[in-house]
Amino acid sequence: MLKNVLLYHVVSGRVASSSLRDGMVVDSVQGGSLRINVDGNGVTVNDVAVTQADITARNGIVHAIDQVLMPPEDVGNLADVLTSRGFGQLVDLVVTAGLADTVSNGGPFTIFAPTNEAFQALDPELVQALLADPERLKSVLLYHVVPGTVLSSALSDGLLAATVQGADLRVNVKANAVTVNDVDVTRADIQASNGVIHVINQVLLPPEAAGNLAEVLTTERFSQLVDLVVTAGLADTVSNGGPFTIFAPTNEAFQALDADLVTSLVSDPERLKKVLLYHVVSGNVLSSDLSRSAMVPSVQGAPLKVSVEGTSNNLKVTVNGAPVTRADVPASNGVIHVIDQVLLPPEEMGNLAEVLSAQGFTQLVDLVVAAGLADTVSSGGPFTVFAPTNEAFAAVDKATLDSLLANTEMLKSVLLYHVVPSSVYSPQLGDDLLVNTVEGKPVRINTAFSNGMGSITVNGVNISRTDIIAKNGVIHEVESVLMTPQGKIVDILAADPKFSTLVAAVKAAGLVDTLSSDGPFTVLAPTNDAFAKLPEGALDQLLTDTESLKNILLRHVIPSSTLYSGALCWKTHTTASQEQVTTHRDVFHHLKITSGDKRATVLTPDINATNGVIHAIDTVI
Repeated sequence: MLKNVLLYHVVSGRVASSSLRDGMVVDSVQGGSLRINVDGNGVTVNDVAVTQADITARNGIVHAIDQVLMPPEDVGNLADVLTSRGFGQLVDLVVTAGLADTVSNGGPFTIFAPTNEAFQALDPELVQALLADPERLKSVLLYHVVPGTVLSSALSDGLLAATVQGADLRVNVKANAVTVNDVDVTRADIQASNGVIHVINQVLLPPEAAGNLAEVLTTERFSQLVDLVVTAGLADTVSNGGPFTIFAPTNEAFQALDADLVTSLVSDPERLKKVLLYHVVSGNVLSSDLSRSAMVPSVQGAPLKVSVEGTSNNLKVTVNGAPVTRADVPASNGVIHVIDQVLLPPEEMGNLAEVLSAQGFTQLVDLVVAAGLADTVSSGGPFTVFAPTNEAFAAVDKATLDSLLANTEMLKSVLLYHVVPSSVYSPQLGDDLLVNTVEGKPVRINTAFSNGMGSITVNGVNISRTDIIAKNGVIHEVESVLMTPQGKIVDILAADPKFSTLVAAVKAAGLVDTLSSDGPFTVLAPTNDAFAKLPEGALDQLLTDTESLKNILLRHVIPSSTLYSGALCWKTHTTASQEQVTTHRDVFHHLKITSGDKRATVLTPDINATNGVIHAIDTVI
């Protein structure tokens, strides 16, 4: 036995303190595991302090500790360890439930052990009810037990661990803090001969012990929501139906609603019922089941937009933009996620014209009226509107804006190019998606994801705000006005004086018909200034050498693609000359194009054409 204990203090190899990491589990020569923790107070091994580190010897290294480490088989079984560690309340309840022999001789088990203080914090009536019903008590206790020896190093964020009781526990790991069903693990990896103990500061109640959704909402003090559920005649459904997932607004969320709206809802139970059911999703949807961006149908019928943003250590969940402040509150017939706003279904919103006005899109609304589209936007639909901000319209050339105002049909065409004839929410906007507009020509959607954040563009224009819901559609805010393409690539280039040299070269190389075909093409278009940077006489020579000229021009064309700047960047593309160009952004966010030893900067991106897109560049590549 002494040899066994001594070898439990020995690890193979020379392990210096600089190699030790918080949460590390190492195998001893004896065979049992040792748990290392490193924090601001120093280093511990199985919670025993290292008092002096890195005492070197010829055949190894020594770390001094201030207690003897006992291997698992020598520290006693789970019942012994719980008793010796002072978990008196838990041990008494284990005996009452008839589980003492299981905890002493069964296993191996992992026990999430509530402290005495955790049991004292329980509702006394619940404690009495459990003591009076050993089977119910057994269910609660076994909900704290997972089969096998699961050390803290094996716990991962979002892990669902099946308990001996049958229901799952949800584990989250954030910045070295571990929670189980949102309850803190305050001490981990207390070893026993037949398992391991993790200390928690609250008692975990299995769904059936927690009560039904109505009971849990009442216990958790959602009094405003509960009162409205009763008023709407939904009490029996919330108590006995399901399973349901409820996004539950706090009392403060209801108090923040317009008083007149609350009064009108209370006086109209059917309307109130629709609002409440808009907070309910069928099924038991835990936070770990939520995808980064999804439209989830509510019981009311209209979809909810669920978004998960950020990294695994800092996830932010929202529903229709309302933050989830607490997740996964269990009930016997579902689960509750707490939100800090009341969600209003689309029919409670204004129409698109009203919402655009309320959201400050005043320039767009004025132009809608000028184009004679006010009634369509107010009463038609459903529509999806890509809505330029006031700043976007202010950035439009004054002459262009004046010409639109002078030509109602042209203005109407531009505005309808921002409108899709159905409700398309952001999760439905996929990468390289072509969406037909009411104007008739399609717009192209591109998506990207990096550093835990996603971005969406339409015709290369950033969508800065998504899913502003209206009664007859949805609005996505865009940072620039989308101008309808006024011709094919050759037409667009010929109409702009800064591309006159390029147009002359395209004609000389016999590429007019090619770039006038349906394509699509992505053209990297050198300006006149770009051609002027060529060595003296080089351009004249190229204009007489049509094969070389054609090859150079085709190096600037990416065939069979409409690559707006978001889709173009950070990739390698094969050009029509079968050469490759690579793209990236510099620290100033300028888009750079590289081909061999030539590098160009994009001066004006995303010039729209009916058969592709043009990016003006400052250098011939």
